[in-house]
Amino acid sequence: MSTSLSVSTTPAASPPEYNVTGIDFAQRHHLRYTGPIIDFHSHVTMTRPEEPTHGPAGGAGVAGSSDAAALMLAEGESFGVVQTISMCAVQDIAPLRQRLGQRLLFNAMISKKPDDPDSAAFETLERFLQAGIVMVKLWAAPRGRDRGLVVDAPWRIEALKRARAAGIRLVMVHVADPDVWFASIYADAAKYGTKPEQYERLMRVMDQFPDLVWIAAHMAGDPEHPDHLDELLTRYPNLYIDTSATKWQVREVSPRREAIRALILKHPTRFLFGTDLVTRHPLPREHYTSRYWCQRTLWESDWEGPSPIADPDYTPPPGQPSTPILRGLSLPPEVLRGLYYDNALRLLQLAGCAAAITQPQETTVSPPADKLG
Repeated sequence: MSTSLSVSTTPAASPPEYNVTGIDFAQRHHLRYTGPIIDFHSHVTMTRPEEPTHGPAGGAGVAGSSDAAALMLAEGESFGVVQTISMCAVQDIAPLRQRLGQRLLFNAMISKKPDDPDSAAFETLERFLQAGIVMVKLWAAPRGRDRGLVVDAPWRIEALKRARAAGIRLVMVHVADPDVWFASIYADAAKYGTKPEQYERLMRVMDQFPDLVWIAAHMAGDPEHPDHLDELLTRYPNLYIDTSATKWQVREVSPRREAIRALILKHPTRFLFGTDLVTRHPLPREHYTSRYWCQRTLWESDWEGPSPIADPDYTPPPGQPSTPILRGLSLPPEVLRGLYYDNALRLLQLAGCAAAITQPQETTVSPPADKLG
């Protein structure tokens, strides 16, 4: 029998994107895991008031504010998150570390502008290495092709070699996007390639670097096809998958609940918890709350009901709720412990950076005193 929570019946003229159903996020009795969590995929940055609500975030460095970062991590802590790995501009690392300490670790984006020489990417990587990163990231979504941001670009291969020589062992990669985008945004296959073609490049690079650990972001970009994820995990024992991109996972994992659950049970040591949350200057606490709440609800509970988060990529059937139905996978306790913490800790130790809070006291994660949402 699935768990259900109460929702508000008070109509709202314009409900916020983080809670279109009026759910009470303080109701967390269905969240049964009581241990620590490491968020392996987030974007915690220095922010400024004039930042846009979408697009690249952060980069203000010491001229920016760390208040949004502190707010997000405080809300994460209320959900059991003891450490977060962030992607941010290199100049943001020092001020964030000064305020938040070892609650944050850092992941470096290997990137450059189209007209920049290859050396620009190598210089940026060196700055990241000097700042003490634990991982590097290759963003290679199809929409980056026009900018040369393919996963196997020669300058990225060289950057990986340099990162490896410097002792980096973890590589995160964003290789594909939702199926619904390939039917709309990426309908021009001659320009963007088909979705299966995205993985051909990834596999070539993983074959070239078998000594590195690969983390495929956003359920490896393919929660729509659990059989494909199984093939990748079976072929590459050094491949891991993170759960980030909350709206996407709720939309596509939920209707495949049994298949995804079986996949995780088959490969319990290969999944990592991630949110893909991005700090923005004006975002309220409840925005962060909604993502932590949905992620934990999806993996550990048997809750079933409309997702509280607005999802522009979802087309509801006639007469159905405007958001996808979130169906919890109710993973076993020992599997949850791996997904939420043990698997990440093992990788961080492999990278030579054990989590700062390696064995926090396990206490039940209870709702905050003030009810949110």
